[in-house]
Parts: sequence; structure tokens; C-alpha cells
Amino acid sequence: MDKLDDTTVASCVFGEFAKTEFTTLCFADHYLAYSAAGSMRLEIEERYLYLQPAKAAWIPANTTVIAKIPTGITCCSILFNPDQFPEHNLTVKTIDLTSLAQQMILHCKRWSDRTCPVDRNAQIFYRALAMVLVERMDAPTTDWVPRGHSKLVSRAVDLTIERHMNTIELGEIASVLATSERNLSRRVVDETGMKWSDLLRRVRIIAARELLVNSDIQIIQIAATVGYSSQSAFNRAFKNETGLTPRQFQVEYRSM
Repeated sequence: MDKLDDTTVASCVFGEFAKTEFTTLCFADHYLAYSAAGSMRLEIEERYLYLQPAKAAWIPANTTVIAKIPTGITCCSILFNPDQFPEHNLTVKTIDLTSLAQQMILHCKRWSDRTCPVDRNAQIFYRALAMVLVERMDAPTTDWVPRGHSKLVSRAVDLTIERHMNTIELGEIASVLATSERNLSRRVVDETGMKWSDLLRRVRIIAARELLVNSDIQIIQIAATVGYSSQSAFNRAFKNETGLTPRQFQVEYRSM
């Protein structure tokens, strides 16, 4: 990364994308997906990744991605030459972006215009951005939900996501899937590495994080919206998942 030559380090893709159910993507380059406005869900390697405010997804080259865009988004993504990027970052992950990293990514959109030459200065800038990202990758976030590999567990996860805002029990999911609660509980742990209750909590907290940053809804209303019967229960779940209270999270990420 420290060799300053004329090798193409990266390129930028910037644009607005309309709501879509499913779009399949696969790039020969490493892909840093960043949504400058709006959010989207990526299905990669038996997991759902969520691109939310101040978040990005790092996707290694030749990885198939299924993207779902619930609303229109403005996406500014960087494609890195695999030969130029550190090998220790060849795993899918979600990362927090500091305000510096966000501004550097957005700065790259000037080179997304094909009429604008990508000169040596641009490649030096891309190298600097890569080093900033390496630091962030050392502490990946939990903005993802495991799906499992069997149809039974994948469907159970999908139903959990669809119904997370309601009072829901694993027994209800098992009934819909015509299996026993005990069997489903065991299969979920075996295939996702998480208890179903922890998986439900993660789904709810991911939804809550987006509302905390992107809306003016009061925290007590957000708690109810994502399925918690009391703000105290929501606060405990949120801190267990993120290490922050909802208010601390809101203040921190709205200032980024």
C-alpha cells in the first residue's frame, strides 16, 4: 500500500438507486458499499448485512451479493483493486465509519464521472482512504443477522425479521413451519451460532438504530415500534447489543 506508482488502486461508483426488491451484484474488485442517504439490506454468505447511517459493508472480490433497497438510496461505493489491498481484510464485514471516513468516501464521487480523469493524485487519495478503512476493519460491527443454511432456519429467520415489531415467541414460528419449538431452537443455534432470543434482539436493535439516527421519533415510541413493551426493557437490550444506551447512540451517530 505504500508504493506510490501509477497502478490503479480504486474507482468510485456514485448514483441514486430506486426502491427494488432484489438485485444481484458481483464484482471482480473488493467492494466498499456505503449509502450516503437511505438504507439497504445485503444478503451475503448466509447472512443479512444492513447498511445504515455511518455504516459500510466490506465485500471481498467475486462475492455474490443480493441487495434489497426498501426505499430510494444515494450510494457512494468504492471498488478496490484486489492486488493493492491488504490481504487480512478478505472477509465480509460491516464497519463503523468516522466522519472523516464518510467525507473521504464522498470526496471520491468527483472521480465517478467518466469524463473526469482518474489521475495519480486520485490514486494517492484512494490509498489514504484504504488505510483509514483498515483501522475501522479492526473493530467490525454487529449490523448483520445470520440466516443459517437450511430452508427451515432461513425461513425462521425471515419470519423473525418480518414479525419483530410484534410480541412474538419461538413457538409461533415453529408452528408456522410445522416443527417443534425444541427442534427449531436447536437448529437455530447449530446453524447461526445464536440463540433465537438473541437473534430477535439483534433484529430489533438494528431496526431501532436506524430510527434513532434517521427520525425524530421519541425513544419510548421507537421501543414500542421495534417490539418492546417498555422503555427499560428496550434500554437494557440496546446496551447489551451495542454497549451504549439509545440516547448515547443517538448523540454519537447524529454528530458523525
